[in-house]
Amino acid sequence: MTIFPLTRIGVLAFSFFLLVSSRGFAAQAYDEDAYGPEDSITWNTPVQASFSHKVHTMEAGLECADCHDDLFPQEANTTDPKDFTMKAMADGLFCGACHDGDSAFATDTSCGSCHTMSAESVTWKKPTEVNFNHKAHVEEFELSCTSCHDKVFPMKKNIAATRADFTMSAFKNGKYCGTCHNGDDAFDSSTQCESCHVPPERKIVFSQPVKSVVFEHKIHVDKAQLSCESCHKEVFIMGKKTVEDEKPISSENPAEKRKYLETIHARYCGTCHDSSQAFGYLTRCTVCHIGVKGLAAINGETGKNGSHENKKHEK
Repeated sequence: MTIFPLTRIGVLAFSFFLLVSSRGFAAQAYDEDAYGPEDSITWNTPVQASFSHKVHTMEAGLECADCHDDLFPQEANTTDPKDFTMKAMADGLFCGACHDGDSAFATDTSCGSCHTMSAESVTWKKPTEVNFNHKAHVEEFELSCTSCHDKVFPMKKNIAATRADFTMSAFKNGKYCGTCHNGDDAFDSSTQCESCHVPPERKIVFSQPVKSVVFEHKIHVDKAQLSCESCHKEVFIMGKKTVEDEKPISSENPAEKRKYLETIHARYCGTCHDSSQAFGYLTRCTVCHIGVKGLAAINGETGKNGSHENKKHEK
């Protein structure tokens, strides 16, 4: 079939018209007045959560009046964050009015639909410095949010820092991280310490039972290639003030003082510093016993006097 030039031009023009029109229709397809904001809204308080009007209106077929003003006031930032809790939703308030497991998925499931996981690790400073990575547990080990929340860790910020029983002893008894980190489901909480704990970089200075004794984790971990378990199982128990609770000797008798110091050395640092594995504790004394001048030098590096005293030795 022969297509005349004018016909060909007409076909091309009509195709161009359809292309432009379709793009125009696509650009006008979303109506914010009818469906609400197209971009998701992200709250950061009380926790980070995202909400999409588009998903609920254009895709799920809800009307604006289904939520506003009975569930959520139309005016922004008028709901007190303290009231906006998972418990309130479980009681049928806010999102829980629909997300009840019948009308839509329940609020205690499909957590990732609203809550985003940060790729960054969470770092607790209390009771000690610990790193935790949600992404690793969810993506690498295929845990769901409900594997931990709320049974193991309640959905509340700073739960680790505010609970007195958030201890290694509690883990050993199957609480908190110890629920999985029991040696069967995941590595035991008393092993692979570096997976969660960062060895302290600052020098520790003990003032009890002997004054001005310095210890540096970095040398022992990096240079001597020791693991945390080398010391923190049998020698220095992971409890506060393990060494400092040793009662200082009150006798002035030189023989008794020497015997006391030998006993302390042998019980702790002397476990390795026996002239076989490391230099003997009766040699090179000034490596650890730094005296007044050494203490002053460390305090000069860090600023405030006593900044590395016992209060920093809380393991």
